[in-house]
Amino acid sequence: MLSTLFRLSAAAALVLASTAAHAACTPAITDDNLIAPGKLQLSINPTNPPQQFVDKDGQLQGLNVELATELGKRLCLPVELVRMDFPAMMPAMNAGRIDGIDTGMFWTEERSKLMYMVPYAIQAISVVVSPDSGTKIAGEGDLIGKTSAVEVSTYQMNWLKKLSDANVAKGGPAIEMRTFPTATNVVSALLAGQVDNALLVDSVARDLVGRGRVKEVLSGLGTARTTLGFRNKKVVDAVVKALNAMRADGSYQALFDKFGLTSVPADQPIAIAGPGPA
Repeated sequence: MLSTLFRLSAAAALVLASTAAHAACTPAITDDNLIAPGKLQLSINPTNPPQQFVDKDGQLQGLNVELATELGKRLCLPVELVRMDFPAMMPAMNAGRIDGIDTGMFWTEERSKLMYMVPYAIQAISVVVSPDSGTKIAGEGDLIGKTSAVEVSTYQMNWLKKLSDANVAKGGPAIEMRTFPTATNVVSALLAGQVDNALLVDSVARDLVGRGRVKEVLSGLGTARTTLGFRNKKVVDAVVKALNAMRADGSYQALFDKFGLTSVPADQPIAIAGPGPA
């Protein structure tokens, strides 16, 4: 299947399936429910391996990339992945620039009122330090009094802020938090000695540990569901149907096994979680 690189405003986009590849089937989503006729546009931030990343040849890779490809086949629609930093994604969707978000976004009650969220994976937060660091962190309380790097406007940033606020409410000091636009920037700051530690999504942390770039000192913090997010009810209904078909034929679990990530338990439905936009 051919992939074609486009530009959408300032963001690069990758078309994961050509229109010709779907000529023999009927799209599951009609053009009047899409931002652009004949294709489903989803945002992605490819700085979080193995969920999504850019390989040495400049091609998008990872679980969320392959998931988008498979959804495109089942929806009979080309899927265009639009590259942008996470903080820009929700404003872009609200402004009608993209149909949805495919970047492993954590579910929160607040977000579930702004869009239709579909949990499809389980993730948590890890705390990492540089490989030669002597920093001692045995529990989340040890983050107090240290400087932490975190990706801005993320679940892990909000988790850290709640921990800091709770300590301040007890009369203790706040956690010094430094925010960055991407996980790549977070790790760069850590390795440059600008911070004592960094908070990352656990799958990203494990990937970096495996490559010897960081040392994990805490894991399994704030375990929660990660989701796909959409603006249109008919779009999300079609995606949910496709995801459940993948689960039924085993391709959903096979994808998670391939990348070593945690799927939604079999006893939990793949469905919209939360009320969706008003």
